[in-house]
Amino acid sequence: MRCPRCNAEVSFKKDRCDNCGQELRNYRRVLSASNICYNRGLEQAKVRDLSGAIASLHKSLKFNKLNTSARNLLGLIYFEEGEIVSALSEWVISKHFQEEHNEADYYIGLIQSNPNRLETYSQMVKKYNSALFSAQNGDEDMAIIQLKKVVSTNPKFIRAHQLLALLYMKTGKKENRVRAYKLMKSISGVDVTNTTTLAYLKELSDVHIKGENAAPKAEKPAEQPVRKTLPRVDDNAYKPITLYKEEKPSVLPFVHVLLGLIAGIVIMQFLITPALKKHSSDKENKAFKTYSENLASGESDVSTLKNANTELQKQVDELTQRLSDYQSGNPTDLDGVQAVYDNLIQAMQYYINDDKLSAAKALDKVDPDSLAGDEAKKFYKKIKKETYSTASESFFEQGRDCYNGQGDYAGQKDYDKAIKLLKKALKFNADNTDAMYFLGRCYQQKSDFETAKQYYDQVVNDYPDSVRVAEAKSRLREIGQ
Repeated sequence: MRCPRCNAEVSFKKDRCDNCGQELRNYRRVLSASNICYNRGLEQAKVRDLSGAIASLHKSLKFNKLNTSARNLLGLIYFEEGEIVSALSEWVISKHFQEEHNEADYYIGLIQSNPNRLETYSQMVKKYNSALFSAQNGDEDMAIIQLKKVVSTNPKFIRAHQLLALLYMKTGKKENRVRAYKLMKSISGVDVTNTTTLAYLKELSDVHIKGENAAPKAEKPAEQPVRKTLPRVDDNAYKPITLYKEEKPSVLPFVHVLLGLIAGIVIMQFLITPALKKHSSDKENKAFKTYSENLASGESDVSTLKNANTELQKQVDELTQRLSDYQSGNPTDLDGVQAVYDNLIQAMQYYINDDKLSAAKALDKVDPDSLAGDEAKKFYKKIKKETYSTASESFFEQGRDCYNGQGDYAGQKDYDKAIKLLKKALKFNADNTDAMYFLGRCYQQKSDFETAKQYYDQVVNDYPDSVRVAEAKSRLREIGQ
């Protein structure tokens, strides 16, 4: 197996990484749990318990997201159930984690190598989504038509079968219940433990198809009405519409259009244009009258406006005083407030682009006490909560690599620079015991044993449950503490 910290190859029986000293016992238990869940999912998939297999494989990936065998098997199960998009997503993620010697390459190529097949899958998904939208908006007939095409394209698409059966059952018609029963029976063998399929079959337990043995009943069944023959569906009902065939060009339509244009111009000239002019004149007269009235009333309001101006000036002075508080006594200097909100906006943009490290750096420049609005403070707290831990971990990894002379600092150990990076990690997360421990290591290497002792003691005394406690105690013994 590989060390989760430095990615060095380590024997599975080792309790600690020889390269970086990472404790591996818990990590080995996690890998074992992931493999156990994968094996259980594989056994369930072999007996067609696809729902149980999906649950087991998801659990396996929660333990170890790098388990590409579990991810590839999950993609195969999704593909078997007709979930093409989900299958491709799992295989692409698997390819990202393991670029070479990955069976996901074969599965992806099998789908993408045939453009017609890929287009068929794409159209199938679009039709299913369209049918689902129609069903949600009460257009069950259109949804049924679209779902029929979907299930005929992919007879193993479980969700499409279930939705079509549900729509059939909703009609309450006996013939549609028979159709729903047939749909559920056709996919019951794909996933034998699918709870939705089993629930629908239980709901349709009173339906029996000709040739099947009905379940024995304790009481004499009530007299059933005579089954009517189902109406025959026209073979051309769902065929594509044939392409339009153009007729030979004719001059007559052009002549008709030309005559119509001439007639329209004549009507506009003699009937519509005078009416438009009259309407425009009336509108101008009304506007002038309104203007005159407003002008007269405006003169009487001048005194009122003067009084209001005095009140507005008081409000301006009050707002200026508030702005002065923001700017440490200078009400005309807006650069400080502008910079605060510019940094907050920049942090929000980085956060939206999923660049959490840059978002945290930008947010670090924002003084939360300078934010006036509740919405701005809300965004500040949200971004801080979701980015500071990432920034702390990033700076810690850089500081650790700088201390060990690995990664970007290969062969270039620099304890002073490592101290700066590790202190930044603590700035973003004061509880980062890894950063505390390596700060102690840096100061120990620089023979500043007093400062090293402070960081080791902080790990031991303030974070007794940390995995670094044992290592910190060992280092304290080394420096004679």
